[in-house]
Amino acid sequence: MTANRIRDWLTGLALVLAVSTAQAATVQTQSTPSGLQIEMQSQLQPLTINQMHGWVISLTDTQGQAVNNADITVTGGMPTHDHGLATTPRITQQLGDGQYLLQGVRFHMPGLWQLELLIQIEETTYRAQVELNL
Repeated sequence: MTANRIRDWLTGLALVLAVSTAQAATVQTQSTPSGLQIEMQSQLQPLTINQMHGWVISLTDTQGQAVNNADITVTGGMPTHDHGLATTPRITQQLGDGQYLLQGVRFHMPGLWQLELLIQIEETTYRAQVELNL
């Protein structure tokens, strides 16, 4: 295989991975300080530009137990464009089993987006961040 063919193959693979990331509407991360595992699953699949949608946020502790009664605030934006979300997402419902419904999310242009979570549980404040490349 020539260098050009390898480059073309790798470029194609990178495009497939970028598209897969945008369409894979489930992301996982951990909190700072440690103690929480966070999974976010979009109710819109695949993710689309300029479409209002919601996410189900699942919180578990390090033993895999559901974490209920958390106060979650979500902000975000595009760090490379230095702007935030065009909407103000908020938790509208605690679904039980450590799940929370986040509504009011809209990504208005393609590119790298960050969602930042501030999670208050009793006296402890946790932070987490997820990135989506749309």
